[in-house]
Amino acid sequence: MKCKKETLRYLGLLLFSLAFLWIGYRVTTTDNAFFAGNTRAETYYRSRVVSVSEPEHIVEDYEGWHREYEQVTIEVLLLEGAMEGEVVSMTYQLDLDAAYDTYPYQVGDRIFVGFDFGEGGSIHWYAVDHLREQYILGMAVVFLALLVAFGRVKGANTVLSLVLTICAIFLVMIPGIIKGYNIYWITFLISSFVVIMTLGIVIGLSSKSIAAAAGCICGVGLAGVITVVMQNAMKISGLIDEDSSFVLYINPESPIDLKGVIFAAIVIGALGATMDVAMSIASSLDELLIHRPDLTNRELIASGLNIGRDIMGTMANTLILAYVGSSLHVILLLLAYNQSVGSIINREQVAVEVLQAIAGSIGILFTVPATTMVTAAMRSRFADRGTAQPLPPSENPPAEDPEKS
Repeated sequence: MKCKKETLRYLGLLLFSLAFLWIGYRVTTTDNAFFAGNTRAETYYRSRVVSVSEPEHIVEDYEGWHREYEQVTIEVLLLEGAMEGEVVSMTYQLDLDAAYDTYPYQVGDRIFVGFDFGEGGSIHWYAVDHLREQYILGMAVVFLALLVAFGRVKGANTVLSLVLTICAIFLVMIPGIIKGYNIYWITFLISSFVVIMTLGIVIGLSSKSIAAAAGCICGVGLAGVITVVMQNAMKISGLIDEDSSFVLYINPESPIDLKGVIFAAIVIGALGATMDVAMSIASSLDELLIHRPDLTNRELIASGLNIGRDIMGTMANTLILAYVGSSLHVILLLLAYNQSVGSIINREQVAVEVLQAIAGSIGILFTVPATTMVTAAMRSRFADRGTAQPLPPSENPPAEDPEKS
C-alpha cells in the first residue's frame, strides 16, 4: 500500500511538472517574436571541409605596425540549408604572432560557416568556428550514464529532474524575461518549482523532502532579499559590461531590468548549493529520529546545527570558488592594470561578483538553521512513518557493584 501511494505521488508530481512546463512555455513564447525564428541577425550552417590550399604567407606594415599571417583558402561541403550538398569556397587568415593555440582547418573538420552579400549582390562565404557540439553531447551522455550507473533508480530520477530543470530555465524563465515579465516574480516561481520538483522526484514527497524544500526556499529567499537591498545601497545599475548593454535592448518595447537579471543570476546560482545543504541536514536529522525518536527538540536542533557547521564551510567555498573561476579572466585584467585595491573593488563589475558570492553564501548559512527548525517543527510527521524505533538495550548485563557482593 505504501509503495502504491509513493508511486501515485511520483506520477502526480511528474504530470504536474510536465503541465507546468507546457503551460509556461506556451504563455512565455506566445506573441514573443524572439522565439518565432525571425529575429536572427545571422544564420550559420554546418559544413565539412573537403579541401585546403597551401597557405599564402603575407606580411603587412602600417606606419611601423607589423603584422604577419597566413591566408588559406578552403572548400566546404554544406550539410544543411537551402544549398545543402553544394561546395563553396572561402578564405581565412591564420595569425602567426598569436600567443595562444591556433587550430587551422583541416580536411574532414566540421565547421560553422556563414555568408553576407557583397557588391552587386554577390555572396561572400566565411568560416565562423569549429563545431564542438559532438564533444559536448558526448560528455553530457557520459555524465548522465554515470549518474544512472552509480545511482540506479535515484540516478535515473536525478537525470529526469536535471532535464526538467533545464527546460524550466530555457523554455519558461528566459522567454518570460525576454517577453517582459517581472524578473523577480518569475525567478521566485521557477526557483520554487525546481526545488519542489527536484526533491520530490529524487527523494520522494515525504516529510524529509518537504523540510528540505522549506529550508532551501528560505535560504535562497534570504539571498534574494540581500541582493535587492545591497543593489540599492551600492548603487548597482546592472550595466557591468558590453554584453549588458545588448541585453538591455533585446526587446526595445520592454527593456530588460538589468538589476533583475543580477537578482536572477544570484538566486539560480545559489539554488543548487542550498538544495544540497538542505537535503543533507534533513536527511541526517531523519536518520537521527529513526534511531533516537526520544530526542528532545533542543537536542535535535543542536544536532542539526552541529551537522550544518561541518557542511557550511565547504559549501560557502563552493560558491565563492565558482564565481572566482567564472570571472578569472576579468580578475587577471584588473589586477594587472590597476595598482590600487580600492580602484578594483569599487568597480561595479567586481562589486557584482562579490555580491553574488557573499549573498549566495549567506543564503547557504541560513539554510542550515531554517531546515533544522522546520524539521523540529515537523518531527511528529517523521515519527508517524512507523519506521522510528528506539535503539535496543545493550545485551551486556550491568556490572555488579563490588560493595554489594
